[in-house]
Amino acid sequence: MLKSFQYSISDLMKALVGASLSIAILLYLTQLSHQLWIMAPFGASCVLLYAAAQSPLAQPKNVIIGHVVSAAIGLVFVHYIPINIATIAFAVGLAIVSMQILACVHPPAGANPLLILLSASSVHYDWDFLIFPVLTGAVILVMIAQLMHALQQRFEKYGEKNASPSL
Repeated sequence: MLKSFQYSISDLMKALVGASLSIAILLYLTQLSHQLWIMAPFGASCVLLYAAAQSPLAQPKNVIIGHVVSAAIGLVFVHYIPINIATIAFAVGLAIVSMQILACVHPPAGANPLLILLSASSVHYDWDFLIFPVLTGAVILVMIAQLMHALQQRFEKYGEKNASPSL
């Protein structure tokens, strides 16, 4: 049996426009600057930012610090520890535990060490990866999401204020 639909048209539009705009801006900045501003886990971050915005997992601190901490762990492993099945698995586990200890759990960030370590043979990861795309991309995602949420609230209040009285 189908569950009742739990999202309003306004919520769906905010998710569609917000996620699309977020990814498009990061892709445009990447193209414009020839500097990496995006990575795959940001797509999953958009799911939380727009479809579960009230979740503790989608809060700005969690998104930003979660991504930075997890990517830093991936970089430490890629630079100082031989990459194999055990170390890749351990890096993901360590990223999760680190986010728990720092109270900044953001599930999409758990993919960062996996992304870094699985692609390390074909991508050169330097420490500036923490700035571009990790930190800057996460901050931009949060800023756009907060703007979208503020606009939605403003339009909802405007709609309530200008609604015609029922007879």
